[in-house]
Amino acid sequence: MAKFKQIPQNFLFRKLLKYWGNMVHNYRDDCHDDDFFNVVRNCFDHDKAVELIEAAYTAKELDEMKASKSRCNRLDLTDPLDDVFNALWNHEGMRDKCRAVLDAIREYMLADAGTGKDVAEARFAELKRVLKLDDLEAEILTFAYVRDQTCFSWPVRVEDREKPLYYAMALDRSYAEVAKVMSAKGKLLKFNLLDCDYDFSRRTLGGYMDGTSDETIERRFYKKCDARDALPWEFFGDLASRDGEVLKRMIAASGGKCNILLYGAPGTGKTSFACSLAKELGRTAYEIKQGDDDGKNMKSEARMMGIQVCNMQEDPAESLMVVDEADELLRSSSCGFSLFGFDFGGGKSTEKGVMNSILDETSIPAIWISNAPAWTMDESVRRRFDYSICFERLNGAQRVAIWKNQVAKHGLEALITAAKVEEYAAKYETSAGGISTVLANVKRMAPPAEKVDELVATLMKPHCKLMGVKDGNGFLPAKDYSLDGLNVKGKVTPERIVNAVRNYLDAGFSAAAEDKPRMNVLLFGPPGTGKTEFVKYLGKALDRKVLVVKGSDLLSKWVGESEQNIAKAFRRAEAEHAILFFDEVDGLLQDRSGASHSWEITQVNELLQQMENFDGVMVAATNFSKNLDAAVMRRFTFKLEFGYLDDEGKRLFFERMFKSKLDDTEFSELKELRNLAPGDFRTVRQEQFYLGDAVSNMDRIEALKEECALKKDGDHSARIGFH
Repeated sequence: MAKFKQIPQNFLFRKLLKYWGNMVHNYRDDCHDDDFFNVVRNCFDHDKAVELIEAAYTAKELDEMKASKSRCNRLDLTDPLDDVFNALWNHEGMRDKCRAVLDAIREYMLADAGTGKDVAEARFAELKRVLKLDDLEAEILTFAYVRDQTCFSWPVRVEDREKPLYYAMALDRSYAEVAKVMSAKGKLLKFNLLDCDYDFSRRTLGGYMDGTSDETIERRFYKKCDARDALPWEFFGDLASRDGEVLKRMIAASGGKCNILLYGAPGTGKTSFACSLAKELGRTAYEIKQGDDDGKNMKSEARMMGIQVCNMQEDPAESLMVVDEADELLRSSSCGFSLFGFDFGGGKSTEKGVMNSILDETSIPAIWISNAPAWTMDESVRRRFDYSICFERLNGAQRVAIWKNQVAKHGLEALITAAKVEEYAAKYETSAGGISTVLANVKRMAPPAEKVDELVATLMKPHCKLMGVKDGNGFLPAKDYSLDGLNVKGKVTPERIVNAVRNYLDAGFSAAAEDKPRMNVLLFGPPGTGKTEFVKYLGKALDRKVLVVKGSDLLSKWVGESEQNIAKAFRRAEAEHAILFFDEVDGLLQDRSGASHSWEITQVNELLQQMENFDGVMVAATNFSKNLDAAVMRRFTFKLEFGYLDDEGKRLFFERMFKSKLDDTEFSELKELRNLAPGDFRTVRQEQFYLGDAVSNMDRIEALKEECALKKDGDHSARIGFH
């Protein structure tokens, strides 16, 4: 029995000897890398190898090689075995004898290598079965893994583009058949089993091959969706009745291949819609996993493999594939951006090409879910979707449904009543994920019934702050606000405007009315004259939520997106039955006659169209009414000009805000102040409150005088006629 060094008794070692032996027989050139003979050096006894060499060569041949003038050809049998065999190999005339010695060594090692199966062999068998790999595909993948895990090295430095040729030599197959399997259209690259360098992809298979996970290959990459995430179908309202019905017919008629995109802001119900659609169709929803067993995010390569595996394993007639958080997969890869963490260059597929191929070859209806705007996706990717739905922020009714669903899911019905659900939905304008997280913590912390409200508020407050969500009850007028004292010019008083809006809402005019009245109200005038406070007052008086949108929030640098944002604002207000308040609307409604860019015209056109068709109350406020487009001005049902306070208004606001009566002398001083607005009184009150000193009425008047002086010097609105 030969003496061996460290012989691993497993499948990989047997494969190593097979592939290495094939390379020894098929490689014809000089060897320029000692590492090629590491198999012998690491695994075979030195003395036994020398014995085999001396038996194969004559004494004269050995002496000639020992005397060689070339260092790489000079034989020294005391050298490490990799150096010894490198010298033997590079004597071309005697290379067959070197091969014979290496064959003998390989036979010795195979004899003691054992035949038992191990984890790697079982994993390869499972991969071959699940991915439907043919024999050559499986053998190429096995060889790539052997090279990754063992001491196998090429006999020379091999460039990536040359690797298929060397694979062919190691597998003892023709170059043509190996190159075809290793092409961009082959499963090994499409499934990212081989990386862009034609090496084994550790990123895709992770710890699967070493047996650290007990999951099957299918469940490693995708899983059944949780049926509890499905909301009642009617919850989705128009989405269910309009888009949902189209999707049902489309999927039923697709025969399997059907790609649907759900995109929009996070937490707007896209995943729940996909689960509910599957339930409505009577199909099993399978989600492509986003994280591994250790809780780490899965690489795009692994998720792409999961898509391929799911396509091959599940029944197209009974399944629905859900690719959630697909932003990275779908995002455009221009300007050298690496979509999957590596470059598919050198003749292989580009990122876009790989994604397009996956979309083209889906065999199961697939729902792709993205939080990214549509423009971030390449046009060639977008046009491959059979249908798409843009999800907008949740409205009040949707939040109520989510609260109800999550309360039931977490078994909290006894602690959170239907009335509390309505209250929480109105107060916290957060996403489905935020609601679920808070309720999961409520369940774990198990508060007594009387403490639930307090705990929900405690948990929601930091969550809303983190997510930039405002308290739904935050847009309220000041406690001491009233319409009295405002200087609103025109025939229609603010009180009558409130009643007019109430009448409009009570009348419930239908969109089919022949000459449907609009309720668009323009508030204009200098800053601080009470425009915003009036809108707050209007919302409170009518018990209506006010949806506040600033013009700057809607403007986008991307062509067409400003128009989309305008339309979304109107749709959201209509869905929530809210008063839509455009604050600082100047940038959106500028006179088109002075426009220098086409988008300046199109965004005004979009706003005009939305105002014309809006079934709700819209209020716009501006400090610069003279800059507004004439056609826009005609769309407003009421136009209220808020001016600086008159003398009686000054007295009223002074005595109300400072809780102090004015004598005749003080009132005379106050009347002398020009351009005094309600907002100035609040500014002075806050300033003097924090100073904490005793303050007289004359002190307050002096502070108001300073506010007016600043306004006169620096307020540009005064210069264009708002006095």
